Amino acid sequence: MKIFAYIKYSLMFFAKHARLYILMILQLAFLLLAENILIANLNSRDVLYAPYENIISHDGYYFMQPYASGGISDENGDTIKTNDDILQETLAKLKGSYKLYCFYHGTLEDKGINIRVIDDTVFNALSLPLEEGKHSKNACLVTKNNIGIKAGDEVDVDGVKIKISGVLSDKTYLPDYSMIDAEMSVEQLYQAYSFSKDFGGDDTQYMEYTEIIAPFSLLKECIENGVLYRSGKMLIAFDEPLSPQDRAYNEQVLTAANCDEPGWLISFEQIRRKGEIYRSEDFYKMLPIVACILVVTIVGVVCSSAMISARQMKKFKALYLSGATSLDCLMISCLTALVSSIAALALAAAVLKIGIANSFANELGFVIGANNVFATAAVIAFAVLSFGAVPSVILRKKRLAANSIE
Repeated sequence: MKIFAYIKYSLMFFAKHARLYILMILQLAFLLLAENILIANLNSRDVLYAPYENIISHDGYYFMQPYASGGISDENGDTIKTNDDILQETLAKLKGSYKLYCFYHGTLEDKGINIRVIDDTVFNALSLPLEEGKHSKNACLVTKNNIGIKAGDEVDVDGVKIKISGVLSDKTYLPDYSMIDAEMSVEQLYQAYSFSKDFGGDDTQYMEYTEIIAPFSLLKECIENGVLYRSGKMLIAFDEPLSPQDRAYNEQVLTAANCDEPGWLISFEQIRRKGEIYRSEDFYKMLPIVACILVVTIVGVVCSSAMISARQMKKFKALYLSGATSLDCLMISCLTALVSSIAALALAAAVLKIGIANSFANELGFVIGANNVFATAAVIAFAVLSFGAVPSVILRKKRLAANSIE
């Protein structure tokens, strides 16, 4: 069969010009590494942005309720209004229908565990890298820990058993509605976390505990029983765009002084704007470098292809005189290029794998996604086509030149 002949000749060509092919393999591997690192870095930004993307596409606010830890008491210390009472009174005044996204938290002191509860919509969209297990809509995630909690285990939260489906890679980011400032961005809806050492800030209080992230539906009973507490910060997303008048009215209601101080809000519009900057800032920093690498590597691949092709002309002529067609020569060249591309891919994958195994990828926030696969396939296709086409083009030109002389 012809396929075996193609394989035979392609391996012969590879062995004959091994040095040039190794050079090409190294060039391709470098190109694959560069493009995958850039894309993986962009993916890491999307991992944080994506769970909130649909929410903040609406009109709405990231809102901080005043007196988040108290409520209103009389002179004797008796509670007149709880925080929830105050919040409901405030929200009842708003114009337009909306969805409220709250954050709840609590600590199991006897187990050394912190619980973070977020809305199911946000939880189900999380795609944080995992060291073990998988993401599941009906289970929880846990940070890397030294208390023995692993994927498949169950944890008892005041009589409610929750299942752990995955263990987060270290270092990671945990949903956390505690930050709010005038420069608010999506990344501030998370807290940088490391099991081994401080990461991304001076706040180290959580590092003494194992962190569990849970969807609201699993721990609704604990929330209703007061075991877990609502944060004073929340997302308010309106179902329909608001008129300028209604928007101004709602902002006045939310920032009114219900107690001794007003609430504070940041519009989703600002968070979106900051989020776009957050998602693209590394891309624009790295793009010129990667573009230079792409140009240099592509030129190198084409030059290597031309050099190899020039040295292989005698063999191709011999094959042609022996009855091989132009298609046969093309197939042999493409198969040789495919073998080289697979070797380059294996080398690049091994480097990335070693990096991931040594936490290099997590240190830099790399996330491998489907777009990495598509980009890698495109580079390999380019290499195969360029290496396969160049010998055929050179051979065809020589044949045409010979025919014209005759």
